[in-house]
Amino acid sequence: MNSNDKYQELRKKTVPGLLLERANTTPDEIAYRAKKFGIYQEHTWSDLANRVACCAMGFKKLGLGHGQRLALMGDPCAEYMICELAGEALGAVIYGIYPTSSQKEMKYLMEDGGASIFVAEDQEYVDRILPLFDELVHLNHIVVIDYQGMFMYEHSSLIPYETLMADGEQLHRSCAGAFEKIVSNVKPADGAFIVYTSGTTGNPKGVLNSHGKHLAGTYNIIDRFPILAEQPHRTVIYLPLCHILGKDVAITLPLLSRIVPHYGEDIEDLGQTIFEVAPTNLFTVPRYMQKFVSQIIVGIENSSWIKKSVYQLSLKIGRRYIKKFWEGDANFLLSALYRVCYHISFRPILNKIGFDQLKLVVSGGAPLPSEVMGLWQIYGVSLAEMYGQTETGGAIIAGQQQHFPRPGNVGRPPTGWEIEFGDNNEILVKANDIFEGYWKAPEQTKEVLDEEGWLHTGDVGEWTPEGDLKIVDRVRDIIVTSGGKTLSPTYIENALRSSAYISEAVVFGHNRKYISALVEIDFETVSGWARLNNISYTGFTSLSQHPEILKLVGSEIDSSNQNLARVEQIKTFRVIPKELDPEEEDEPITPTRKIKRELMYKKFQDLVDSMYSDKEEKLVASEVGNLLD
Repeated sequence: MNSNDKYQELRKKTVPGLLLERANTTPDEIAYRAKKFGIYQEHTWSDLANRVACCAMGFKKLGLGHGQRLALMGDPCAEYMICELAGEALGAVIYGIYPTSSQKEMKYLMEDGGASIFVAEDQEYVDRILPLFDELVHLNHIVVIDYQGMFMYEHSSLIPYETLMADGEQLHRSCAGAFEKIVSNVKPADGAFIVYTSGTTGNPKGVLNSHGKHLAGTYNIIDRFPILAEQPHRTVIYLPLCHILGKDVAITLPLLSRIVPHYGEDIEDLGQTIFEVAPTNLFTVPRYMQKFVSQIIVGIENSSWIKKSVYQLSLKIGRRYIKKFWEGDANFLLSALYRVCYHISFRPILNKIGFDQLKLVVSGGAPLPSEVMGLWQIYGVSLAEMYGQTETGGAIIAGQQQHFPRPGNVGRPPTGWEIEFGDNNEILVKANDIFEGYWKAPEQTKEVLDEEGWLHTGDVGEWTPEGDLKIVDRVRDIIVTSGGKTLSPTYIENALRSSAYISEAVVFGHNRKYISALVEIDFETVSGWARLNNISYTGFTSLSQHPEILKLVGSEIDSSNQNLARVEQIKTFRVIPKELDPEEEDEPITPTRKIKRELMYKKFQDLVDSMYSDKEEKLVASEVGNLLD
């Protein structure tokens, strides 16, 4: 079956319908593995379908039905996935709430989505929803996956997950064929789930996706990366299931390919889970790849001089090799020399963190710094970048297809996807499988989806000479200096974030003479550096403002500046005195760690303005003056 036929076929299917197909055609194949009490337990497609059926019948007993909403909150786990599939099997519309959402945002999402049932992972999320219960007119029941420690709770709405499953199993057994009939009533055009946007410029918007469009759209990931269907893969589930990429990896892609998801016992033990599973495939976001590589770099810095020397020599050869590889000019001698370096230096590193079996890593959700991508490829990890949006319903707009692709672009569109550039080089996308619209917001839908069917992404892009798509920045984020220079803050910020000691960076400079930056230190790596250098501190604030730490950050910024054009270089910076926490009210960062720029400026205005004081301007005037001529 060719790609076009496959797309057409999937548009006529539903997520629960496809689940039943897998249970019938491949009943004994492994659907997922979940770690319980230190042991990974295997579950077949037949077992998964039965668990979903029991869960669905349990929800049905609570009154959940077609078109109603089910909300979930918690870290990724197999029970979360089962609850979502069960809700969709009943024709309900599912949406998730980020575990890091503030109480204010949580209330907004519960009211906007109008969920009648709320699934909480454990006591932590029960404690967050109960104070809101009386204000949420639609909410009737709270299902708790992990009920441990809650024997003293007496709220009438609380239902243990085990009770839900037991009740559902009884109904499922007593009503043979009822579940299959319920699933058959769900149609491809029915709403399947809502994914809320980050909300960087206001309240999050609910992106509504239908079954058929979502399945067909997500298939374009396999169309772009056929290795996912050609051979079995192990992957680790750690991205939030309320995020479109997390949903794809945990639920939809396993239905469409040979990916077997693995769930660890605790998301906090992600490193241990990856080491145990030794995944062959990972879908990830830049923050994780930056975090992993930062830990490697810091570990090398703290190792013996022999290991550091061998690593630095291998890295030098690796840089030469990967550049030649991208150019298609890696000769036999250089390739052989790199293989020696790989086996001596890089493979042991990958083996230590569980990355040595990886065949493909795909990063999405945000721009991936070229330096980070290049370093992983030097290590021997085929890291590719893809580009999509919540509004594309699980599909990607473009993806890098080749093995060890060159950084700096996001590849080309899959089959059936068109790209044009609008005003200010805004990326416009047209395809059959775009989202259904924003939940309860038709006017906002019209703002991004025009009458001709073009999705206005809000991203600025351009074609590379090779014909690949390059993302420049968000339209609203472009900086124009007082000298008329147009700059991409994201590009500059990514250069700063490539440092192991910088967790977050936000640059300023619109209508200003030069570029400045607010920086958040990476507490884990910086505190480790501080201990090695006998620097005492009492907490994040004292550490972040220590003179030696400011020097460290300054040296990292100087290093990043070497790879930036003079007009893009950071002339002055400030380290913010607190850790950014999306769970705090009115914090300038979203649950997915996207920056709310206006709120960032408002919250740290004094720090930003101090970088443009007369004193600061005089300090940098001689350096930037010639750039303004």
